[in-house]
Amino acid sequence: MALKICPVSFHKKIIQVIVTKPSFHLKLRLLIASMNNIQILSLFAGLFLLVACQNTQPVAEQPKSGSDSLTVAFYNVENLYDVTDDPKTEDEDFTPEGKYKWTADRYAQKLQKLAEVFDAMPGELPAFIGMVEIENRNVLEDLVKENLLSKGNYGIIHQDSPDERGIDVAAIYDKKRLNIEDFQYIKIVLPDSTDRTRDMLYVKAKVKNETIHFFVNHWPSRRGGQSESEISRITVAKVLKSEIEKIKSADTQAKILCMGDFNDHPVDKSIAEVLNAGIQKDNTLYNYMYTAHTSGRGTYYYKGEWGALDQFIATKTLQEATTGWKSTSSDAHIFNPDLVMFQDDKGLKRPNRTYVGEDYKGGYSDHLSIYIVLRR
Repeated sequence: MALKICPVSFHKKIIQVIVTKPSFHLKLRLLIASMNNIQILSLFAGLFLLVACQNTQPVAEQPKSGSDSLTVAFYNVENLYDVTDDPKTEDEDFTPEGKYKWTADRYAQKLQKLAEVFDAMPGELPAFIGMVEIENRNVLEDLVKENLLSKGNYGIIHQDSPDERGIDVAAIYDKKRLNIEDFQYIKIVLPDSTDRTRDMLYVKAKVKNETIHFFVNHWPSRRGGQSESEISRITVAKVLKSEIEKIKSADTQAKILCMGDFNDHPVDKSIAEVLNAGIQKDNTLYNYMYTAHTSGRGTYYYKGEWGALDQFIATKTLQEATTGWKSTSSDAHIFNPDLVMFQDDKGLKRPNRTYVGEDYKGGYSDHLSIYIVLRR
């Protein structure tokens, strides 16, 4: 496999090494103080080659300077809770006294790491970011205040969901690049009426005088087994299909982009049959993650196998557009640099999680994020 250098800029990678290794920071400062300018340039050139050679993940090229493009991202951020107990939800495990010993320091580190992910994506900061497993608006307000996201000019879309654990579906967006014309949370009623789940988020945005419709999803989990819980995800898939058809009935050329943790793979019934999403000509919707999943890549690692639970699914009017905003099959990516990966003693890589069981690891999330570049 040919070496592919991650498009994350050199200065970002150096900062990540220095920040995460204080002893290296001190030694580097002492070394630089004893060197002349030519020696300093040689040192950093060597560091650059070292960092580049350590990252062989296939990451997309950065959009060319001056190109008319923007990035949309999605991330299941794995339990982004603040440290305060909310008596209305089951969040007591994520408090300083709770099962996970969720302290202010751990919360601050989590925010910083999530900001690192979005900042490290190719090109400018994403213009629109869908997120799930968000506790409340407060955590989003804290997230967008992170230094790495300060240039994002982010506005917040959030509403508390009926989920028992208090985890919500939300989005942040660049207020300079997107004009939000409308948004609404669509209530989901499952076959078992006692089982409460997350709402679905719909956002209508104007992007350079063209409307794009976004749906952000977090479908019911596979708890209890994939087949046993499948009916719940099929139920949500029918709701999403209905909402898409409403938009298309009013505008046959509407460009719609769905994103989310669907808790089903691209080949499962809810996605492949109910939504009729795939990569074939007769598919109604285009699934940008289908090929990744069927080739053994994914966003979630479970029992030794990768699966693409997190997906971008769009109308063909976006994927095949000849005018205005479009996004081809090669524009969607799983974001998997070494930055967000854990490598075990056998050399196997998987998402670097915040917790494994009750054991705090200080990582990013149990899912990998995904991003897609829209161009015009």
